[in-house]
Amino acid sequence: MTTNRVRAVALKVMVGLGASGMLTCLPACARGHGKTEAEPAEDAAAPGDDAEVHFPVPDSGPEELPDSGALVSDAAATGACATGADLIYVASEERNLYSFDPTKVVFSLLGTIDCAQGIYVNSMAIDRNATAWINFGDGSLWKADTQNPACTATGFLPNQQGVGLFGMGFAAKTAGSSEDLLFIDDLSGGGLGFIDQTTMTLERLGPFTGALANQDCELTGTSNASLFGFFAGGPLSGDAGAASVVALDPSSESALSQWPLAGVETGSDWAFAAWGGDFYLFTADKYDMTDPYTTVTRFRPSDGSLTVLAQNIGFRVVGAASSTCAPVTITQ
Repeated sequence: MTTNRVRAVALKVMVGLGASGMLTCLPACARGHGKTEAEPAEDAAAPGDDAEVHFPVPDSGPEELPDSGALVSDAAATGACATGADLIYVASEERNLYSFDPTKVVFSLLGTIDCAQGIYVNSMAIDRNATAWINFGDGSLWKADTQNPACTATGFLPNQQGVGLFGMGFAAKTAGSSEDLLFIDDLSGGGLGFIDQTTMTLERLGPFTGALANQDCELTGTSNASLFGFFAGGPLSGDAGAASVVALDPSSESALSQWPLAGVETGSDWAFAAWGGDFYLFTADKYDMTDPYTTVTRFRPSDGSLTVLAQNIGFRVVGAASSTCAPVTITQ
């Protein structure tokens, strides 16, 4: 990626805490990991006839993490947001689309997104129109309105620039802008890029540098033009058993800040999203016969706490996302 291309992206990446002390607007995306070819959906337990699945929040204390620096920028996005664009959405291994209410820990089934005819969901992002952008295991990219999850072809051709599967997330082009850029991470270790939504062409920015070199991640973008990655194996901490959330600088493909997530195992399927200043981590290991389903964990950067919100939910989340219209802080 040339310097001119990096400048053309016009993304101002700033990380920090607003005056409230909460992490400001962290919309996100995610994917199922560890899959290299099309796999049929497994017969996992379904959430039942009730379209809403409720889970009690356990009474567990926060787990303290090392101080890894502050985040910056608290500008809110301008421009209209579609109905539902302020929610978190998840895609399951069974190719179902759900909304997720983090305040009640409730999943609501919206419909089926079997766009690629039986191919697994790899990653998902949500735009300001509350439209889901879904990357499938064959490299295809589809769209689905979250209010009516019917599949629409995007015209994107797989394997552009040698990129097969990718994590992805929308971020504002500049802080407070209503114009977003769809960032991608090449899951073959090729680093960052973006998709031009007008031409449906993929452009590379470059490989990750420093301690992130050759690492893969899922991406979260914000209305503050900030970009974050959810890395397996703690690429900066040196702890192969720990995951990390990393603030990324797209102009240099390097880390601005990082938070090791002690005790979080990404397993075979992992995703993240954010809402109200917190990251919501969705992790599962389908090879663990005692609990093969997704665990939902809240990471709160303002105090470094990790709280398990739900376990054994009856399905595996393989994609998660919220748009740059997601709320910045929770009203107390």
